[in-house]
Parts: sequence; structure tokens; C-alpha cells
Amino acid sequence: MAVFTNRRQITSVAQLNPVQTRQVALCGAAYDDEDLPADRRLSSDPEDESVLNFCELWDVVADGSPVYEAWFYQSDSGSIFLAGTTEMVAQVIQCGLECSDGVRELELGTAMVRAGLLPPGDSEFERFRRASVQTP
Repeated sequence: MAVFTNRRQITSVAQLNPVQTRQVALCGAAYDDEDLPADRRLSSDPEDESVLNFCELWDVVADGSPVYEAWFYQSDSGSIFLAGTTEMVAQVIQCGLECSDGVRELELGTAMVRAGLLPPGDSEFERFRRASVQTP
């Protein structure tokens, strides 16, 4: 069972390791199709058009080991990577989970419901909630 844990507010690249720095740049590119470095993405300059506002990072752990790194930003968006890599395996678009792998989607969606990260109004919320009740 996957669990979202270790939530951190991210405001500077100084908080990140090199892989996470690249992940931030990829999050931004997924959001607005612009290739900008992480320091621009996390800039506090109000004139910077590509700030990832409300940026937080979560670890997603299963059986005591990190499996994913989940980024949430811009209030309703996110990107989920295999832990320690730049391989994006899922996205959060307008608060809803998007994942091409059905097994992974169920694992992440269930964990998001348990963590309160998927709004009850999402079209998949009930499916994930039911699965989370069935999973010990």
C-alpha cells in the first residue's frame, strides 16, 4: 500500500538535490511547455511568469521504501516521478489524477484519497475511495 508522507513546502532550489532540481524544471515544462531552469521556476520575483506557486513535495512510500516523488503546484496541478529519477509516471491536472498505467493509477489514486489530496468532487474519487477501504 502506497502512502503519501514527508510533505515539504519548496521555495528554493537550495532545498533540493540534483534530481529534484531537474524534476522541478520538468514539472514546469509539463505545466506550460516552457523549458526553464528550476531556479526560475521557484523564483520569488513577482515579475517571473513561470513561478510554480504553492509548490510542495511529498514522498510516496510503499513497504517502507520510497517509490515516487510527488510534486503539487499552482493549486490544482502536479507531477509524480519514480523516486530518485526524472521519469514522470503521472500528472495531476485540475486536481484529478492522470496516469496511463491502470495499476499505478489505482495505487496513486487510493493513496491520494487517504492523504486528502484528491478532492471528493473528482470523477474518480469514489472509485479510489472504495479501493482504499478494501486495501488494508
